[in-house]
Amino acid sequence: MGQHELPPETGVFYINLDRVPARRDFMESQFDHAGLSGATRFSAVDGQQPGALNQNGYLPGSGSRWGLKQSEIACFESHRAVWQAAVDQNLTAVAIFEDDVEMSTDAGRVIVDVLNHSTEYDFVKLDYSPRSLRFGAERDLGQVKVRPMLEMAPSAAAYVVSHAACRKLLAWSAAYSDHLDDFVSIPRTDWRMFQCFPAVGVQVIWSKQQAETVDEVKVSERSQDQKTNSGLDKGPTWFRLRRELLAAGRKLRWRMGGQTRLLKQGGYVGFIPCADDLSV
Repeated sequence: MGQHELPPETGVFYINLDRVPARRDFMESQFDHAGLSGATRFSAVDGQQPGALNQNGYLPGSGSRWGLKQSEIACFESHRAVWQAAVDQNLTAVAIFEDDVEMSTDAGRVIVDVLNHSTEYDFVKLDYSPRSLRFGAERDLGQVKVRPMLEMAPSAAAYVVSHAACRKLLAWSAAYSDHLDDFVSIPRTDWRMFQCFPAVGVQVIWSKQQAETVDEVKVSERSQDQKTNSGLDKGPTWFRLRRELLAAGRKLRWRMGGQTRLLKQGGYVGFIPCADDLSV
């Protein structure tokens, strides 16, 4: 299989904990499988290391959640560090992966094409989400089919962001209390976000091929330490009530004709289709 070369002034990073080399090896094999050269390993923030989270942007209640686990803060800070690196290196666009993404053989071509059109988007999600979602009418991004994302999506394990988008994310996340995947997919006025159709990546946990994958990749090592995954504070009553009311309002808008109009305009409601060589 031929290798797809990265466009000038772009990058591909995968986030990996130093103490989980099995996931590093898995991702290197996936990039080879996808025919994509030039991917760079990015050392993840380790929530189990003393002092690793002494300085971070987590502020309870500043976002859609109140409390975050230490592992969730570490995950957010890892992505934030990649955004900062992209800005520091003056890259026009970067593809960012977590270290458990099974890739289609078509992923390399898709990523290079998306990177080549960095002025046309802020955020392009490449991977599958395990939930039915709503999207706008299909359009072309180079030779890649995408749909506008209209709501928050679970999973941000593989995505492309432009230079301008990295700056926006860094500014917006000066204080945060969201899961990373929620945060990057919040519908915002100044945020052009799309989903790749079909998805060219899927986290191993959702893949039917996971039986063939080593245990260190199937289950996040980050989540194994109870200290970094306990004591979740859901916040005061007023915060929880406000969150429930906002969620109910969003559902009501879709039910009051919003979804019908979306479908008439060429939108899509359902699970994201995957490339033919991926299975979920």
